[in-house]
Amino acid sequence: MLSKRIRYTFKRSSIYYVQFSLPEGKMFRRSLDTDSHREASALMIALMPQLLMVKGGLSSSEEFNIAISSLIKNRMVKRADRALPPPVAKPAPIIVEPPAFTLGAAWNQYKAQRGSNWTIAIASANDRYIEPLLAVLGDGSDVERISKRDINNVMEAVEGLPKRVVQPYRAMTIQQLLACDDVAQEDLIGTEAIHKHLKLYKSLFKTFLTDEKGILTKSPTDGVTAPPSSKRFGAYSVGEMRSFVSYAINHADGWLKWIILLLAYTGARRGEIATLTKSQVCFDDDSIRHYLLITDGKTDNAARQVPIHQHLIELGFLEFVERRDHHLFLEVSGSNMNKISKEMAVLRERLNIPYRDIHNQRRIVHSFRHSVVTAASGWVNNIAHLQQVIGHEKTGTGITARYMHTFPLNTVSHVIDKLNWMIM
Repeated sequence: MLSKRIRYTFKRSSIYYVQFSLPEGKMFRRSLDTDSHREASALMIALMPQLLMVKGGLSSSEEFNIAISSLIKNRMVKRADRALPPPVAKPAPIIVEPPAFTLGAAWNQYKAQRGSNWTIAIASANDRYIEPLLAVLGDGSDVERISKRDINNVMEAVEGLPKRVVQPYRAMTIQQLLACDDVAQEDLIGTEAIHKHLKLYKSLFKTFLTDEKGILTKSPTDGVTAPPSSKRFGAYSVGEMRSFVSYAINHADGWLKWIILLLAYTGARRGEIATLTKSQVCFDDDSIRHYLLITDGKTDNAARQVPIHQHLIELGFLEFVERRDHHLFLEVSGSNMNKISKEMAVLRERLNIPYRDIHNQRRIVHSFRHSVVTAASGWVNNIAHLQQVIGHEKTGTGITARYMHTFPLNTVSHVIDKLNWMIM
């Protein structure tokens, strides 16, 4: 079957050439470097627009010659690529990392080798002392990745633990104990117990894992001390509170941003904020403002209305609430609540805010509550207003307390409204 003739071409020695008359009467002739009818046809289809421009005097023969060379070169490159065998991909090297030696495994090995000499009382005490470490860091943590900061975070949690021999703490799990807020000073564990926790941790990390087993080159407990416990919580200064709030507004996002801001502008407990749901963000028609409805607490006084500061409204808190499903802070509610304390300890260090104040009182998440109460006491004339907002029993009212009911929201709003942690 004869191939259809390609316009403006001819064949010489089986090679296709392009040929046509130029405007000045001369003949343009150029080899297409192919004996393939299909390739020559494809080249001419691509060249035809410019060929017609040359014939019409709108383009030069030199430009047309360059166009032919370019097309032939591209065709040869593609032909060479097709001729080469496809590259054989080398399999990526398989890197097999040894399984991590976990904190839980380290504790089990420590008990297996040391526990045979323990009395029942010592074994029981050590099991209690190790619980905060395993709960805060996780028993699946790689012991080689545990840092001094992690141990400091654990010790902060230990200092806030209640005594397990008193009610209602006796029947609580370690996670429930770590989640306790506002523990009465007389119910906090003593200095001796705090030191015994750290002594066990040093024995595990320093003596056992570092010195004896050589699993660690340096113990994360090095340099960690347990100073005499001050059972009273400290408050953050105005400048320190403004540093926290500024960080939340300018650098934090999601749950951390709004946890910080709610702690700073409500005086509510960590657990009350962490477990908030959308239905607890309410609107009061009488005062024409939004508030948090705190429904659960360790006393009847804990159930209350907490006005939402206008700063939070302006920063988009209501829009944040609208985007959530049910729980506002699902990431840190329930058993994850201690994540708040860990993140706040890291942030406190980043902002160069000391753990202890000038009175040697420790500052933790609960110190935000102390800071709000301390600040509000400067402008609150009726202490009962402050007590209602923060969920304390109203005191100093005598027999009048029998007749006193909950103050309307607009009566106690000034407790919150005058808080100002914004950097001016």
